[in-house]
Amino acid sequence: MKFSHFLTAAVSAFGLVRSGCSQIVSHKPSEGAGISYSINVPQNTSTSGSGPIYLQMKAPPGIKWFALGQGSQMTDGNMFIVYSESERNITLSTRRASGHVEPLYDSSIEAYLLDGSGVDDGVMTANIRCDNCTTLAGGGNALSNSSSWMWAMTHGPPLMSSNVSETLYQHDWHGTFTVDLSQAVGSNHSNPFFVPVSDLLKFPQYINQQQVSDTILHKKRIAHGVMTSVAFVLLFPNFALLLYYVPSRRTVPWVHAPLQMFAVLLALAGFGVGVSVSKDLQEIGGYHPVIGYVAVGGVVFIQPVLGIMQHLHFRRTGTSSLYGISHRYLGRFFAALGIINGGVGFHYAAAKNPDIPPASPIAYGIICGSMFVIYVAVILWRRSKSQPKTPNRFGLAFFRRRPNKQVLVKYDNSSDSTLCVQPSSDVEASREKAWLP
Repeated sequence: MKFSHFLTAAVSAFGLVRSGCSQIVSHKPSEGAGISYSINVPQNTSTSGSGPIYLQMKAPPGIKWFALGQGSQMTDGNMFIVYSESERNITLSTRRASGHVEPLYDSSIEAYLLDGSGVDDGVMTANIRCDNCTTLAGGGNALSNSSSWMWAMTHGPPLMSSNVSETLYQHDWHGTFTVDLSQAVGSNHSNPFFVPVSDLLKFPQYINQQQVSDTILHKKRIAHGVMTSVAFVLLFPNFALLLYYVPSRRTVPWVHAPLQMFAVLLALAGFGVGVSVSKDLQEIGGYHPVIGYVAVGGVVFIQPVLGIMQHLHFRRTGTSSLYGISHRYLGRFFAALGIINGGVGFHYAAAKNPDIPPASPIAYGIICGSMFVIYVAVILWRRSKSQPKTPNRFGLAFFRRRPNKQVLVKYDNSSDSTLCVQPSSDVEASREKAWLP
């Protein structure tokens, strides 16, 4: 026999073997405490594009509940949540999610437990047949060569409930993975996970794995909120007010600039943690992160440049400039934008984590309101101190300013010197007359 004929026969035989075997793709998250997920697509389902698919979910002892869902987001498709019903049996709760909240039971998902399901020596096994899981909620094909799935789990004692609408604790770990379901096509067994081992072809294949610890995620959320709130609500406004508290030429280079750079670094650190949270939640392009990009980008890149340009201009001329005006008002704008985005962040986080205490956004609002009152009051107070007082139209003559009194100095509220003393025009004129012949 020629080698080419032998090779053709071997390939054909392998194809027959694969078509007669139950091909399975599986995923075992490295941080999933030993849980595993497997998927099989019957040949008939793959050919017609509709029909049943088979899932197997296994969890070791110490898992309160675990879940497998279609798509990369909670709202993409069907979710299968498994927990113990008794010491020998399990409950399959088919659910759908409307957002980042606890998904609700949905009886329209045609999924059933098959033979081999139950609890054996503490290990929960769910062999599942789903008859309407080939299409995602948005109309996408769930059987593509790049099929996205998500998983979640939480540690704890057995739940021991037969209620398919049982209230669940938030998961400890969750993640996503992508598989090529063309590798899962094979045979038309009515229960591909309950056949002899010799009839199985397993492919532990997945790509684009992501795993997130919800405990660490919660800590990162707190760190992000604290750092950015302190920077935008407390540090930026108060360090700007130092120019009004201490009106001196040395305030800018020795006090204002170094402290504001510290606030910028704190805001940048909080921003970095926030980006990490957005990646974990797959919300890089959400409205809260986008506003944060603008606010942090302004205080990191624009404000320092304008401040330095104004300082250099002031050292040459002793006057304010467009750099200083822009630095002052853009600083107020970026600080206000960051403060507003903090409030948006509480709403944004509450939509994904209902456990946030209601007192947190209330306290944030009170602090922001108090800071606004202080900021405006200090500016108005300093402006009133720097301007000559106008006579009271109802007062007596001795309350009025004498007409021959000269103003020796005036204050210039520039962004660099802020209330530095400048000679008046009368004084300059008197100096010029001394040099006349």
